[in-house]
Amino acid sequence: MLNPAKTAAIILAGGTSSRMGEERNKLLLPLHNRPVVAHVLEAALGSHARPIVLVLGHQAATVWEKLQHTLEKNDILVVKNPDYRLGQSTSMRAGLRGLHALPDDYTKDVDAAIFLLGDQPMLTSTMIDELLALRERTGKRIVLPLYQGQRGNPVIFSLELAPELLAVTGDEGGRGVLKRHPDEIATLEMGEEAANFDVDTWEAYLAVQGAWQQRMLD
Repeated sequence: MLNPAKTAAIILAGGTSSRMGEERNKLLLPLHNRPVVAHVLEAALGSHARPIVLVLGHQAATVWEKLQHTLEKNDILVVKNPDYRLGQSTSMRAGLRGLHALPDDYTKDVDAAIFLLGDQPMLTSTMIDELLALRERTGKRIVLPLYQGQRGNPVIFSLELAPELLAVTGDEGGRGVLKRHPDEIATLEMGEEAANFDVDTWEAYLAVQGAWQQRMLD
């Protein structure tokens, strides 16, 4: 049976949207009448992952304002990453440190974190919970999804690996940690390739819009 207290959710939403162009903030682009990042936050809230940490960086005040109603209504820790320009690893570190700083009442049973990308709006609560359940079944220290056989996000890391994650620099994220622990990875085929779409470029945003419309029709 799934233990909802064991895995925290850390949402990485601090990037500069440098590939989007025209000074657009990819997290705030509209999708079904809500910002892209709001869909990721909703997926986390609907899952069993707790507590939830949201890491902001680029245009943090604007993103917070757009999410204000949801953030104030729910028990979510918001962490600002002042070093967000130095790459995704800085948001990952900020999220882990924010999680560590929470009161024991929130974290006493937490032994893993699932890292969600703030620009992956097709992800669902069900997909998150399927990954949490796989970790419970296998006991593996790393769990990640496959989309038509290709590795994707989000990824669960045991907090035993936190020292390695905190040592990552630049825009690498957790790739190096995955390479060092190939035998400790459990994977789950998600089937729906669109769930792995991220909104890095304008073309990718258009693809996500199309995938969303198709999901609504199915």
